[in-house]
Amino acid sequence: MTDRYEDVARHWVSAPGGSCDVRYGTDVVETMGKILASNVGRPNLCAYVVGEGTDAGLEERIRRQLTDGGFRVVRMEAPAGAAARTMTEVTRTLEGFANAGITCDDLVLGVGDVDTLSMLAHATAMWCGRVPLACVVRDLDGMVEVATTPRDLDVAGVARIAGVSTYVKYLLCDPGVMNLAEDAETSRLGRALMVASAVAENEDTFEALWNKADSVMAGDPADVLDAAIDALKSRGHLVSSTSVSIRNSLAYGQTFARALEAVAGADVPASTLLAEGLRFSARLACSLELLDVEDVLMQDELLDTFDLGEFSGNVDPKALADAMRRDRFARSNRFHLCLPHGIGRLRMTVVEDDVLMDNIYAWCDAHAPAKE
Repeated sequence: MTDRYEDVARHWVSAPGGSCDVRYGTDVVETMGKILASNVGRPNLCAYVVGEGTDAGLEERIRRQLTDGGFRVVRMEAPAGAAARTMTEVTRTLEGFANAGITCDDLVLGVGDVDTLSMLAHATAMWCGRVPLACVVRDLDGMVEVATTPRDLDVAGVARIAGVSTYVKYLLCDPGVMNLAEDAETSRLGRALMVASAVAENEDTFEALWNKADSVMAGDPADVLDAAIDALKSRGHLVSSTSVSIRNSLAYGQTFARALEAVAGADVPASTLLAEGLRFSARLACSLELLDVEDVLMQDELLDTFDLGEFSGNVDPKALADAMRRDRFARSNRFHLCLPHGIGRLRMTVVEDDVLMDNIYAWCDAHAPAKE
């Protein structure tokens, strides 16, 4: 562990309608009570929401910090994974706030995975006009996603379709309690999101990530968190933009990823789904002469450096195309895909059916297992 994180570091990250106070370093959990107490005014109630799978030792350390900070703690629970991102869980959480007597002057603190914390971001945005939310993240994916771009809720079988414009007020990232293992799926997904965010931001951001890639893969927590902070700042800039086209750039690769999951099954890692979405979208843009082939290859190399493997399996091209159309038409009356017109210039783009099918057939052929 490098001594760069001997003290807790701090960044302010842009968010829609506000900003996120990000604290990161090896002492965050042991100092969080004091940090939160000094930022919420006079400490009173704290709804402490513990996500499924949270280590009992970590849960107790956080509880002690809250009480040491002067908060009266009301413990609540929430599921992990996609089961957390439902209207049922939002309603149950809001009922918990009501029963606890939480007001806009109090605090909600969540510890859990990205889905648990995303659900809390939506619930707290609705409660009393907004109650401050602090999150202790347990992995790299949570650090990159939840603060400025919490996942939307699943409704009626449609993934990530409903939500409010929201953000986390305090993000607490302690490498001592986070799973930052290079081969963890949450780390792979975090790195895939870093690539998508850098391509959407600008050439300087992409080059900076390119230069940091080897250090990130070397595994020093300080280097991993530095790259995550860069991605978090990029996502904050994008989601806070007054330009609709810039805000839409966060959809890069997502339509293909959701469609592939729908036809290939839930066993495919989310990091692989997103990486394939980025690869497919870049190649489609290249076939439309929107993106230079060198940019496609640079993205490929960065994804490879980050150990984001390729999908292998038999996929029916028509089924994949139909899944992409269903996903887009659930969100818009027009079939537009978020495609790069260059690094830092992503736009919702009309794609003719014949061009789309040519690219889908080529992708399916390239990823089919080799016949013996």
